[in-house]
Amino acid sequence: MMGRQHPSAVMNQRESFGLAARIGTAMVMVSLSVIALTSALSLFRFEETYKALVEQRLKLTAGEVARVLSVGLDLGLPVEAQDNIPGLLRQHLSAHPDLAAITVIACDGHLLFGEGEAGGSGPPMRKPSWSAEDAGRLAIGVRVTDAMGGCAANLVVTRAAEPFRQAMASVSRRYLTLGAVAATLTTLAMIAAALVFCRPRPTLRALDDDLDCLMDGDLSKGAAGVAAVDPGEAWEADLLDAYRAARPTLAAAQQARGV
Repeated sequence: MMGRQHPSAVMNQRESFGLAARIGTAMVMVSLSVIALTSALSLFRFEETYKALVEQRLKLTAGEVARVLSVGLDLGLPVEAQDNIPGLLRQHLSAHPDLAAITVIACDGHLLFGEGEAGGSGPPMRKPSWSAEDAGRLAIGVRVTDAMGGCAANLVVTRAAEPFRQAMASVSRRYLTLGAVAATLTTLAMIAAALVFCRPRPTLRALDDDLDCLMDGDLSKGAAGVAAVDPGEAWEADLLDAYRAARPTLAAAQQARGV
């Protein structure tokens, strides 16, 4: 009998646990949403930055070749007559293994020079510069102009897309791993915090037990428990003092109701 809990105490414990579960679930869901959103935005930002660096690298190579072509044009040599271009293209490809091909295409679309995997002719380019990505490659195109500003040739630098995809896949796996670890730790921390904060403090538990005793008509059972409580916080001491001052009135009212 001494170890039996009052029904209202059991109900309060259930309500406290239910409230803690709801608060903990809400905190976990919000935290997981923030982690997922942050990871996704960081991954997209990395992909955008990395792709911009790759394109800048291709444009740098295209600019170096275009300058050599422009020098030849200034000397009066048409692009197709510049015999040093094939060697220049091979030099760039050997110096930069990540490049798949460099091609020089006439303004009407037929191939003038080409080194690497790509070759053949293509449609005339209508823009001074462009970039493209397909299933197997990343490419940028640059137009080379003559002294009058007309089209002299089009230069295309191509890079295999597989290294780019492998790098993105590796970074994605790392983001997923770090996100999963952060989500797990956050979930455990939120659950622990909810369990800790849902536990009733000794002072409040003593007051609740004493009120249960008063409601049951046992006017002396809980008085000793309330008197022996040592509050840990200033607000608990103020609450306990107010309850002790009001308890005789509550006891007298309950006794009057019993009579």
